[in-house]
Amino acid sequence: MSPLMKRSALIAVPVVAALWWLNGAHTDDALDPSSPPQPQLSIESASSAQASVSAQVAVAESASNRIDQRPDDLAPTDIMSRFNALNRYQRGTQAVSADDYDLLNPGARYEQPRGFSRDPTDPDSQWRVHFTADRFFITDEDASTLNLRLWKGSELSVVRVQWAAAEMRDDRGQVVTMPLPVIYSGGEAVIRLRPSDYWPELAGPLIVELAYSSSGLGTETARLDFHYTGPQRIPAEFIDVVADAAVAGNLEFDIALDVRRSGSYRISALVQDIQGVPIGRAQTDVWLEPSRQIVKLAFDGLLFHDKNALGPFYLTTLRGERLDPLSWSGSDQIPIIQGQYQTRRYSASDFNSESIANLHVERMKQHYEQAIARGVRFEPVAN
Repeated sequence: MSPLMKRSALIAVPVVAALWWLNGAHTDDALDPSSPPQPQLSIESASSAQASVSAQVAVAESASNRIDQRPDDLAPTDIMSRFNALNRYQRGTQAVSADDYDLLNPGARYEQPRGFSRDPTDPDSQWRVHFTADRFFITDEDASTLNLRLWKGSELSVVRVQWAAAEMRDDRGQVVTMPLPVIYSGGEAVIRLRPSDYWPELAGPLIVELAYSSSGLGTETARLDFHYTGPQRIPAEFIDVVADAAVAGNLEFDIALDVRRSGSYRISALVQDIQGVPIGRAQTDVWLEPSRQIVKLAFDGLLFHDKNALGPFYLTTLRGERLDPLSWSGSDQIPIIQGQYQTRRYSASDFNSESIANLHVERMKQHYEQAIARGVRFEPVAN
């Protein structure tokens, strides 16, 4: 493994499954390895069940207000233009802008300081608490730092933790818990959580709960949720990004993995221009068997025309997971590798400049048109 690559806690992002189905992200297959020259490496680091046609139409209209894939020069004013915009790119490709915080920062946490009461006559209304961590996904032997801060008015108050514990379910579904040590720094409580010290063989949802108090405040409780994949459950490891090329008008990357467990995998990444401005995201779902494998990750070339972007480009936020939708533990995560991969130079002529016809999309468009012809009205969903 390149010394420029470092395993770290995987960061991921929730994706609207039905939307990805509409964009055809469910049938990408891995291709055979190729052997172009290896560029210099430096890498940072959702299949859905098919719904009925009527349900897909309803979900598409709702999802279009949550994940905006249309280029900046498109402003859909009716259901058909919305549908066309959502399906402008080939399966697996999604336009990304600087406003797409979730996609640019997968796994980011959102906890904010909160008050205990909104009633100004309640003595506890002057108290605020902030319990957060530095990540959501914990993978392999990585650790997360949790911080608990407490304010009375504008002053930081000394907090005392009475107990803290981590909780998971084992492979039999039994709840297992582990007390957590707490240290104090400047009046706040700090927990260093390394689940692999306790459960190297487990994966799935992990909960941290604690009880705390302070002078003038009774005992309160707080909770944080994580997703953990232990060392013995790591399904695969990224080795390298070994090549990039313009293939059939698209930008394609060869991603090498060392696969430990057979299964359906989802691989995704972001691409940025040379200035670091985000352009788009691509994902592919593929079945992999144990061995060293090459997975092809392709970005629709039309994306680069819409963004007026020319190479070289950066591939960033490479992430992967082994999908297990029938398991309570969810997906097993692949550890990320940090840095970014730079492509060779490309010109606009290397990429296709028109939307590629897709049979699934065309059928869905017919269903929309037939529904409209029958008098069905599609009301916009409030943002």
